[in-house]
Amino acid sequence: LETGRSIYIDSGTTTMCLVKLLPDDNFSILTSGPNISLEVIKKSNPSVTLIGGCLSRNNVSTSGVHSLNFIKNINIDIAFMATSGFSLKGGFTCGDFNECELKKAVIKKAGKIILLMDSTKADKNMPYTFASLKDIDILICDQKLPEPILKAAEKNGVLVL
Repeated sequence: LETGRSIYIDSGTTTMCLVKLLPDDNFSILTSGPNISLEVIKKSNPSVTLIGGCLSRNNVSTSGVHSLNFIKNINIDIAFMATSGFSLKGGFTCGDFNECELKKAVIKKAGKIILLMDSTKADKNMPYTFASLKDIDILICDQKLPEPILKAAEKNGVLVL
């Protein structure tokens, strides 16, 4: 990560692991996760902007019309996104419509999309699709993914780590 960049960090337990590893450098962090923002401000140098909206009890994230309006007016260099499920047929999915719409808006605005996914999410579908493999640049997973997913990622130009 280059200092001075605008970085969106999605809400979720996987992205919380990322935040704990984030260097204490000059970044502009944007997030829909109140818990993510509280973790980032433990560091001295990054600035943090918590995107407003309706707070979900299910996933501790904000979303809705206010968050969508906010996203329209910002620039995002890199977006670290999380998912609740992924399948080749359904793509990257989540369980909340408003969260899905926010994720779509972030993906449209970001210069680079890095999706963080733990292996338990593979071949699992939730109701709302926010992206497909062609929409992301890098997929980071904790374990090797099934071969059909790896082949589809390669076909779509996605780097899998």
